[in-house]
Amino acid sequence: MSAGFLGLNTALSGLFANQRSLGIVSHNISNANTEGYSRQVMNTKAYIPQVLPGGLGTLGVGVDVTAVKQIRDNYLDYKYRVESSVKGEWDARSSVLTEIEGIFNEPSDSSIAELLDQYYESLQSLQKNPENLTARTLVRQNTIALSEGVKRISTMLKDLQADLNYQFQSAVGEANSLADQIAKLNETIYKAELEGGIANDVRDQRNVLVDKLSQLVNIEYYEDAQNRFYVLVGGQQLVAHYRADTLELVPRTEKANEDDGDGIMDVQWSNGNRLNVTSGKILGLQEVRDNITGDKKGIPYYVNKLNEFIDTFTNTFNSVHEKGYGLDGSTGNYMFTIDNMTTAEYKSYLLTKGLDGKAAAEVTAMVLDGVSALPEKERDNKISSNILTLLANNPEFQGKTVRMIDGKYFVVDRMKASEVTIAKDLEDLNKFAAAKRLEDIPGDGTNVLELISTRHNVKLYEWGAPEDFVKSLVSNLGVDAAEANRISKNQALLTNEYSTARDSIMGVSLDEEMANMIKFQTAYNANARMVNVFDEMLDLVVNRLGTVGR
Repeated sequence: MSAGFLGLNTALSGLFANQRSLGIVSHNISNANTEGYSRQVMNTKAYIPQVLPGGLGTLGVGVDVTAVKQIRDNYLDYKYRVESSVKGEWDARSSVLTEIEGIFNEPSDSSIAELLDQYYESLQSLQKNPENLTARTLVRQNTIALSEGVKRISTMLKDLQADLNYQFQSAVGEANSLADQIAKLNETIYKAELEGGIANDVRDQRNVLVDKLSQLVNIEYYEDAQNRFYVLVGGQQLVAHYRADTLELVPRTEKANEDDGDGIMDVQWSNGNRLNVTSGKILGLQEVRDNITGDKKGIPYYVNKLNEFIDTFTNTFNSVHEKGYGLDGSTGNYMFTIDNMTTAEYKSYLLTKGLDGKAAAEVTAMVLDGVSALPEKERDNKISSNILTLLANNPEFQGKTVRMIDGKYFVVDRMKASEVTIAKDLEDLNKFAAAKRLEDIPGDGTNVLELISTRHNVKLYEWGAPEDFVKSLVSNLGVDAAEANRISKNQALLTNEYSTARDSIMGVSLDEEMANMIKFQTAYNANARMVNVFDEMLDLVVNRLGTVGR
């Protein structure tokens, strides 16, 4: 009798094991298209066998279900998240640089290069007909167009810098939401696994959230011996088991760069600590918003270069124009000022508020040091050299410029592209100084010819003449944008490769599951048949054995 019942229990264990396996196959098929789902398998082993007496060996007693496991590769998870974080950084950078390219809009009718070309062409017309009011009107219109064009680009760049706050708000909000969801799932998983099981489906949900979080910031994560799960960002815990910390946006109190726009927000921890990230969307946005130097330069670099361009350009033109004479005999007028000031107003502003809102610093003696002893043709080079040395040796003058005002030299703030305008004096067309000498008006255009000569002055900028500077700036932008786009695409391919590799391991193959279904169904049927066999044996023993002759 005991042998019969033993066989029945053995068959029943196989029946139940295969029934559970079919349930897992059904679960896998149902979740074949569920995001982040890892296929599951049931681990089984033979029960501890019964030892037969007399050294006859052992007798198997069936199958035992040990666990239901999910199939994942932790290394591929890690690599996917690392590359996904890098991709998030370069995607953000590529997107913003593409917007900057749209702002510069080169080449087009509204580009700086085109405005410069039209400006110099109008000067050519004025040089040929210095007394012609139509030619003077054209110069005035193109002066306005150039200043407004550069101002528009600078203003749009600063607006873009501030508008990135919205992207930061979205990224920070998403990171906080993901952290909170991970912490809640940690609690669910921990409680579900207290008795030793594995909450496979909930773990899959958590892995999906960790994948998404890795796109925003670079993360480190681990699970300790007590099954408590942690997520760290820059060495600080974002998720610690049941608890989730938060990131927040706070107004920037000090500008990272002199010409940054207003209202910029910085990301920090809720406890006030600085957020340190090495990749991810948030880092990409930070770099393109704040970097003024380096390989990953951003908006401040292009704003600074526009300021450099306009400061040198306007200072050169003002220096030449104020020495010439208009049709009405006027002289000493600038061509460019800020905020539509007159020349006198602008000079007064520079002297009283031109250096960080305070009075300009006179440096005439230092600029002219050693100049008087040199031949006339060498003096300009010596003055330029003295100015460069002066600015380089005085940290407080970093980012400043030297202007000559009424025969004296002063350190002042650079003219900003966002402020430049045509001098209000030039509302009177007669004040355009075409002549070099008073006695040569109205037919002299020598002073205009000197203005035109700046077009091919390759010593005007480190990058060459004005048009060379603009071309180099646009080329820099093109190279940066192309690099960001290329790396973004490469990262997309690399991330996709790791995703494909993960899916090949953890993904559900319907063909494989159908094969398993047939395998487990066949085994189930066989075990059911064994139950019937042992049932018949027991029926024979119980109901029919010993009844003959009754």
